[in-house]
Amino acid sequence: MSGNECAPLVAKAGDSVTMRYTSTSAGSTPYSVRWDFASGTYKGSAAVVGTVSVTGGSVTSVGYTAVYLDPVTGAALGQDDAAAGASDTVTTYEPADWQQRLTNAGIQGGSSGKIAVTATVKGKSVSDGFAPLGGATAIVIKYEFVVNRDANETVTTAAKSFSNACKFRVNFQVKDFQVQGPAATSPLLSALLPTLQAGFTYPTDVTLWTTNGMPWQVPKTITVVTLPAPTGAITSTGELTALTVAPR
Repeated sequence: MSGNECAPLVAKAGDSVTMRYTSTSAGSTPYSVRWDFASGTYKGSAAVVGTVSVTGGSVTSVGYTAVYLDPVTGAALGQDDAAAGASDTVTTYEPADWQQRLTNAGIQGGSSGKIAVTATVKGKSVSDGFAPLGGATAIVIKYEFVVNRDANETVTTAAKSFSNACKFRVNFQVKDFQVQGPAATSPLLSALLPTLQAGFTYPTDVTLWTTNGMPWQVPKTITVVTLPAPTGAITSTGELTALTVAPR
């Protein structure tokens, strides 16, 4: 285990993590994502490569097909983004390991902090939605994640329980909203921007637990997105279902 009870293990070759994701949204289908880690390189330097496989869904649900990690610190070096298909929308985050970076924010129990995160949305919903304005290649949303840390506790998952896990509550606050592509210069965009922004930035609250008992991922997340009536709150859950930790 790592010295910090909140910091995930630095991933190494032979590690494997499987998470299952569910949602209360109408018509949603549960799916599982597995990360298998092996030794490799990134831009000519040594790296740990996490290859993604998805069961019950598409790799676009993750946003990337492989992630490259620093073999010493575990920090994300880069990723191979998933290509959006004809009906897909892909959202990627920078930094990709923002959940893991909570452990480096120096947030003590009972206190709070902030992390800057940028989300880039590409795919069918973007190209179709902005076609009347000339088209768009991406929407870029800059968030400030306001993080509150609660007391450590035991978190139980389908794979195992982790004692002394760190619990964080995160609220998304939008700081900037940009449209990339021809639509960005449309005179109509400034008038429509507040409405468009509201359509992509519903109030979102995340509760997550981190632990030094597993690599890369966090064992459990609960995300609540509050949509306008009559839909209301939609709850999405990510939970560890299988774990292999190579000898350290």
